[in-house]
Parts: sequence; structure tokens; C-alpha cells
Amino acid sequence: MIYLPRYYEKQAISKEGYFTFERLKNNLNLFFFISLLLFSLFAFKLSLHLISSFSSRILSPIQVEKSNREVFGFAPYWTFDKLDNVDFDVLTTLAYFGVEVNGNGYLETDGIGYETFQSDKATKIFKSAHANGTRIVLTLTQMDNDSIIALLDNPDGQKNTIEEAVNVVKSRGIDGINIDFEYMGDPGLEYRDKFAFFISNLTQQMHKEIPSSKVTVSVYASSVKEPKIYDISKLHSVSDGIFMMAYDFATTGSDVVIPTAPLNGHKEGKYWYDISTAVDDFLAVMPSEKLILGLPWYGYNYPVLKPEVKAARDYGYYSYYWWRGYRYRQYVGREEASAQTYAIAIDSNPTEMEGWDEFGKVGWKAYKDASGLWRMIFLDDAKSLEIKYDFAKAKKLGGVGMWALGFDDGKQELWTLLRHKFGIKLAENTILNRKIN
Repeated sequence: MIYLPRYYEKQAISKEGYFTFERLKNNLNLFFFISLLLFSLFAFKLSLHLISSFSSRILSPIQVEKSNREVFGFAPYWTFDKLDNVDFDVLTTLAYFGVEVNGNGYLETDGIGYETFQSDKATKIFKSAHANGTRIVLTLTQMDNDSIIALLDNPDGQKNTIEEAVNVVKSRGIDGINIDFEYMGDPGLEYRDKFAFFISNLTQQMHKEIPSSKVTVSVYASSVKEPKIYDISKLHSVSDGIFMMAYDFATTGSDVVIPTAPLNGHKEGKYWYDISTAVDDFLAVMPSEKLILGLPWYGYNYPVLKPEVKAARDYGYYSYYWWRGYRYRQYVGREEASAQTYAIAIDSNPTEMEGWDEFGKVGWKAYKDASGLWRMIFLDDAKSLEIKYDFAKAKKLGGVGMWALGFDDGKQELWTLLRHKFGIKLAENTILNRKIN
């Protein structure tokens, strides 16, 4: 009911002279009712439009581009209890690390590497990976020069390795092999040819026995500059891919503290070598789509005299004392440099100073330990890795990788970055359908 003020009661008289206030009230009520109805219809249509627009822009599922680039992660046996956060929608290859090969070509089956590979824990992880279309490969390792030379000089030993590799891939229901033989020094062209011949035979036999399998080779980032046993121009053509270990440009033994994986700096005279130069060297002898850029999920923590890029190591000092009239000198050493995983470096190191290496494209942090000694670490975090992932994409590389899975110890930011940069992978049915045993 709409009530009119007293003023309108006095004016509501028709020309016939009788009072028409009730008629006026009814007409006004009808007018307001129709106006309210029209306004309600307009508001309803407007709300439908807004809801539709809101839903299309906000409530619709997030579309993530499918990717055919490799995201290749090594999973060391000692991190198998730290893989719960691995994003198998993004990870294309999990490379179990590892099982050693001896000089006679046989797999070392009595070590913890093989034991973990055959464990129920590994089976659970492998099944989870396969269920999401992630390839599983076994890394065969050898880090001893003499054992590597012995194998390359032994054709029968190489046959043993190939036979055992094929058999273990078949029996476990996995998808291939990664070879990680890390030779130090230069044994000459003869052994580069022998290594390439071994990889060629392994790849051919693996493809013959398991047609969808893959064989990749891990090599130093300096393998074109300093070939050792790696002829990249041959290895890429006789394998399914090359994993460049684009890290350890500095190690615990370095006298000057530089990033373990500097992107640039070599051409500018800052560093002895860097990732961008290494990639250019590789691409001069191999196609980009077969190169995987491996990056570190760790850093080295050094004692330094003063925190800065290219800081001098603090190895200790001499103290002097007198005894029975003679002056003596005593050396006081420092705690050694050490490797730290991404998670440990983030969680354990306080930050009293920090900076950014514009050449290496990586940050550093420093703090004083309990004795007052400066320590510093270069660490590839999400900011640094994003720049290097963009570099890999700009160079049209086959993909990226990491040493190593589990070094993030449950943290999500590195996986969030990988998903953002590379999207969800295109899974192969051959992997989804293969049964882990």
C-alpha cells in the first residue's frame, strides 16, 4: 500500500466536483507496480549477463598448454623418501640413479643402488609415474676412469652391459636407459670412438627389443670444449638425446667462488665457461631438439673472506705463539665448502647479506657462522631457473632437467614454475599401458 501526503488529498477532485482520491491512489499503485516489475526484469537480465561473463572469465577451468618438451629429472636412491611432491603431470622422464657398471660390463647387483631400484618403494613410485604417463629410465653409472677404460677396451664386456640393460628394462617394465659415465681427463680420440660405438650398439639393441624405449647420455657441459670420452657430434646421432649437466662450473674445490651454473659471463671474461657458451658449442655439432639442459637444484656453501661475486675462499690463517723462548706458527683451518640441496639452503642458512650476479643470472646469500666466519652460497631459485628455462625455450632445446628430484624436499615453488613454463606433458599410450613389475 502506498500512502499519499495530505496535500494530494485536497487536490484530488474531478471537474464533476466529486472526490476521486481513491481512484488516484489505485492509478499510482498500478504505476509503481509496473515500474517495479520492469526494473526487476531489467535487473534479472543484467545479473544473467554478469554471471555469464564472470563464469566465462573466472569460473571456467584453467587451460594449460600441452607440451612435448622434456622435463627430465634424476631421482637418486637416497631421495626416494622425498618424492611425494613430484608433479608427474609435468615430469616427462624420471631417471632412477643409479646402478653401477663394472669394468667387465656387469651391473653391480649387490649395492644399495640396485637394491633400492628393485624395492617396493621404487615400485610404488614407478607405478605412480606410469599412471601419469611419465617415462622411467634406469641410469647406469661409472665414475672411475680405470673402470670406464676397461669396459671400452672390452667388447665382450660391452655386450654384457647391453644384454643386462635390455633384460632389466624388460623385467622391470620400465622405458629405457640413461648412461652416466663421468670420465676425468682426455683419453684420446680412440676412446671417444669406442664410447660412441658402445652407445650406438646399446641404442640399436634397446630399440629392437623394446621399440618405444629411449637411450640418453649424460655429459659434462664442457664436452665440446674439452671432449674427454664424449664426441657430441656422434653421440647425438646414435642415441635418443643428450643430457647436458649444466652445473658444477664451480665445485667445493674452487679457489674463487662463482655460481655452479652461470648463464653468461664467459664472453665477458668473468668466468672460465658458462651455460650459454656451452649450449652454442653443442648446437654447432648437434640439433637443438635432442639437447636437454640439466640445471642444479643445489648449491655450494663456501667459507669466504668477504661475500661478493668471485669471492676469495677463506682457507684459514696462521697463529703464532711462544714456547720455551721459541716462536712457533700454527695453522688454523676452516670448515670445508659443502654441497647443499635447495631445501637445506633455503631452510638452514640465515641471510645477513645477499646479491645478484647479473652475468650468471643467479642470486647469492651470505651469513656469519657461530665462529664469526662469513659463508656464502649461489643458489638457483625460481627467479634464476625461470631465466634459464626461458633461455632453453628461446634456443628451442628439447627440454630441461634437474639434478635432482627430492632436493626440494616437498617445496612446491620449483614445480609451480615448471608447470607455468612447460605446461602439462603429452603422455604416450605406450607408457600408460606398460606394467611395472
